[in-house]
Amino acid sequence: MKISYVPWWLALGAIGFAMVVSLVAGLYPAARAARLNPVEALRYE
Repeated sequence: MKISYVPWWLALGAIGFAMVVSLVAGLYPAARAARLNPVEALRYE
């Protein structure tokens, strides 16, 4: 008796979508921070 069924393409799509979102969430702030002058960035702390 099957309670639920998830197609393989849906599982792979969900993993792929999560990877893309996590890459964008990590790379966008890192790229933005890399453009800052270190002295100016530390002055705000």
